[in-house]
Amino acid sequence: MKNVINNALSPLADELISKRLIAKKDNVIVDHLAFSFPLSQLRHCHKAGFAGYSPKNQPYFPLPPKVENSEGKSLEEIERHALFVKKQLSDFYFRTLKIFVDHVLGFTLSAPRDKGFHGYSNSLTMKSQTGVDVGFIGLGGQRDTAYIQISGLGCKNLFGYTDKFKLHHWLNSVLSISFLSRVDLASDDYDGIFDCDYADKAYRDGAFRTGKGGIMSVFKNASEYTYTKDFQKNFDVEMVTVGKRTSPIYWRIYNKKLEQKIVNEDLNWYRSEVELKKWSVDCLLDVDATFAGINVFSQSMENTQGIRTKSMSPTKEACLELASRVRWFRHAAGRALGDVIELVGGDISKAFGLLLPDEVLGDKLGIPPTYKKLINHALEC
Repeated sequence: MKNVINNALSPLADELISKRLIAKKDNVIVDHLAFSFPLSQLRHCHKAGFAGYSPKNQPYFPLPPKVENSEGKSLEEIERHALFVKKQLSDFYFRTLKIFVDHVLGFTLSAPRDKGFHGYSNSLTMKSQTGVDVGFIGLGGQRDTAYIQISGLGCKNLFGYTDKFKLHHWLNSVLSISFLSRVDLASDDYDGIFDCDYADKAYRDGAFRTGKGGIMSVFKNASEYTYTKDFQKNFDVEMVTVGKRTSPIYWRIYNKKLEQKIVNEDLNWYRSEVELKKWSVDCLLDVDATFAGINVFSQSMENTQGIRTKSMSPTKEACLELASRVRWFRHAAGRALGDVIELVGGDISKAFGLLLPDEVLGDKLGIPPTYKKLINHALEC
């Protein structure tokens, strides 16, 4: 059966698109973006849809390599063939990733840094067309994934090159990404209305709650200041935070003018910035409505009706993790495991006892050490 790209959108995406049909100015900024996907998903890039071209004759992305069947070969030939296929796929994924970064994101890639990043075995730097660093890509991990992280400056370049609707298509429909690892949304206030004092009062009024009831997120005044002779605060940093950095939702409300060291008495510039983790990719379809839909505090800043988008629940994350591992194992070793189970007469405990190392098993499966030693000896002969 041919793999086809699923262009069907979620009900949430449909609702967000419907709201976007009403022309309005984007008030909310995407200030950080991070997402990950299995490298194997890059095989769908040539089927993304290009006007005037079919998937096979489009001029942008390479077609996946054809892998020959190794049936009937000797063990040595099979091992040699497996290494060849692995290198072939690795080259294909890297070439496709490079084109994806250039064609879809508008960036260029450095050579591999031979240096880890966020737990990934290798990494590359992304640069703007003018040569400025705008983010990183981590490669590897246990499941051969790519992790792309784009900075605030990178997001500015990204959405100057493409739009959020196109990016959503590539991430959701082509690479099958349902949740962003992280997205930061920010709203700027130049009137001095939505400042740190406003955030403090809003917190006391419960405006940072994301639903009825529940525990209030922790509030922290992170300002740094001295007092003048007439007991006025002289700020080095003016900032309050709501939530923790490890929480799905983390707020920073701060004096952006002070942070940027701008000296202008007539300028007010406060930024309300929210860091969303494991958040629905559909939020890209209307970031204003997404921002306004987080809580009463964010709704008060936006002249649009908010739409509630969500973080991935821990339960769903665990289920998706398990499903991903099961799919990988079935593909990589399903048939071999079936053969082992058949050899031990259908005894699953014995099969896993033979396959898994002792430090993983402990005493969980009853495989007598003598029995296991005899079988291992027989297998080595």
